[in-house]
Amino acid sequence: MRTLQELLIEYWYDQLDLESIKKWAYSYISENDDIPEELFELLDADKYQFESLLLKLSMTIEKDFSSQSVGAEILAAKHLIKVAANYLEGKLTPVDVCRVVGKIDSGFLGAPRGLPKNVAYYPNWLGNLYDSCDWCDETWTSDSAPHLKSDLEAQLVVVEQWIESHNNSSKKDAVNRASS
Repeated sequence: MRTLQELLIEYWYDQLDLESIKKWAYSYISENDDIPEELFELLDADKYQFESLLLKLSMTIEKDFSSQSVGAEILAAKHLIKVAANYLEGKLTPVDVCRVVGKIDSGFLGAPRGLPKNVAYYPNWLGNLYDSCDWCDETWTSDSAPHLKSDLEAQLVVVEQWIESHNNSSKKDAVNRASS
């Protein structure tokens, strides 16, 4: 079962529909005993309330979670891997992939990462995927955009390495906090 944070990332960076979120909520309720009150609110929420309810629930579970947190960025990178895999398997179109790449690019651009004020953060694990999607529209097909396939294949290695390095540093931070 996906976590609340994974649902929120899919909602922000893809096209997760409200019915999928409600199905997830019903499933969570039926499988768990300790259910946050806001989860029941999801069942009656309209499309304008979902994002704030999902974010509130996510922050209840993980206090430091936000749209530009490192945790959100790791989940977005993992989501990109799924999207890329679906594209490489022929299940998605170039527009589907490029929409997600563009949203992730703008979602983390300038994220607070302790950089000097004159330097804007860019998720370097995206590499040149944003450029690969330049001018992408509904007319693009896998055959007419071979560069997208090769760029995705090459970048997936970088994305996986980035996730691994950040998962390792998160584990070290947790150990250091526990031993302090």
